[in-house]
Amino acid sequence: MMDSLATQIVERGLAASTFLLDINRSLAVPRDFPLPYPWNLPSRLFQFPIEISAAEGDGPRRVGLMHPLLAAHPFVQHVEATLGLTLDTDGAPNACGVSKALTGQWWHAVDLVSAGQWRALLDTREYTTAEAIARAVAYGLTYSRHDGKPTGYLTTLEARAIMAAIDAPEPASRRGMLAFSAPCACKPDTGAVHWPVNHPALPANEVAWALIHGIEDGRFAHDRSGFLHWTEQGRERYAAGEADIFTTATGQGAFAF
Repeated sequence: MMDSLATQIVERGLAASTFLLDINRSLAVPRDFPLPYPWNLPSRLFQFPIEISAAEGDGPRRVGLMHPLLAAHPFVQHVEATLGLTLDTDGAPNACGVSKALTGQWWHAVDLVSAGQWRALLDTREYTTAEAIARAVAYGLTYSRHDGKPTGYLTTLEARAIMAAIDAPEPASRRGMLAFSAPCACKPDTGAVHWPVNHPALPANEVAWALIHGIEDGRFAHDRSGFLHWTEQGRERYAAGEADIFTTATGQGAFAF
């Protein structure tokens, strides 16, 4: 069966080849395509707004939007006019019914946090979910830019503003870090010992707030490489568990929270 849709896409300059179309499974906005705000934001959801399924047996390819609201995207409208069809707002899932749409919502949140555009993320939150935004907050607190000070993509004040905007209330307890994985030393062949912050599959809001509290309370800090790690104080606090008071390495007593 002739892959007529793929041939049409390539012939009309929307993709370089059917081979690349099968690899990318998407249509990318050309670099010189003019885009107004918010479509020009550094979000992969906006840069790759259209997904295309692979050719599977005798079945036709499917082409659709990574998010229903992307129907207003100028490039989407250009593609629809060029191909003479309306793109499916439910995406282009594969034969197993799996679409990249949920991944696209995560892209939007984490890309804008990483780009320092968290206010723009809140302006365009309808393209993602509150859960994805909370996980992006956790990402932004855990990792840092490579071209600046290792202090995280987000400050705790910025993280608090985002959590308030998505109606994720602050927990009454600051013990959330106790649900994280126990501090474990990581010693490379060369270099210093690191104490990475790891956590199981906890709800996004719990992770974000535990990181906010842990950084504010000195339990976590960024190392020289920009990754969040347990401080000595944090490790001592974790070892104390649910106790209200614990003993520091110097032998002094300290209030847990």
